Amino acid sequence: SHPPHPTMAAMRASALLLASLCWLRSAVAVEEGKWGWIDVDNSNVDRVLKEGPILLKFFAPWCTHCKSMAKDFHKLAQETLPDGIRVGRVDSTKNPALNKRFGIPGYPTLLMLTDDGKDIRKYTGDRTFPSMLEFASGGWKEAPKHDPTAPKPKRSIYEDLHGLPWPVKAVGLLFVIGLPLSIFAACYDVWVENKRKTARRAERKAAMGKAE
Repeated sequence: SHPPHPTMAAMRASALLLASLCWLRSAVAVEEGKWGWIDVDNSNVDRVLKEGPILLKFFAPWCTHCKSMAKDFHKLAQETLPDGIRVGRVDSTKNPALNKRFGIPGYPTLLMLTDDGKDIRKYTGDRTFPSMLEFASGGWKEAPKHDPTAPKPKRSIYEDLHGLPWPVKAVGLLFVIGLPLSIFAACYDVWVENKRKTARRAERKAAMGKAE
């Protein structure tokens, strides 16, 4: 038998490569469809807004509240919502310009954007699936409009501390607990050393008295 012609071998290799790329593309599509949301960033935000209304979640990967509502948000993203409403998310740590553009006061923040992003309504309910679904299904129409240019409300110290990443909290806790303990240990060492010195002086005096 003759070896395959080089041209035929190249065609077979190209066909195999094309089939592999098609399979990978379909796999990626399935993965994206699995979650149902749209990842929005600086590069696609205007196009996404022009395509129709969307409920956007602004989040930070380290945010505790964002993590606690993740499952309910994933569930919401897989729902078929009225008026062609879609669900999307913005990683605020990677898109600070969008934080400023939409006046994001903290994480997570959910905004319903309609009319090419000109009409903005802020979600203020519980971060649970039923509550978010009610808002996305029409409740947003009764919500007050969100003004991105309005001054951000002052956050309490508790809110600032609660929103910190857990490694920072852990270090802070160790510092708060460790500092008093370190001071106590240092004072105790000084007290013990003074007691030892007093005892040695008393012993020397007693020895001198006996010698006399």
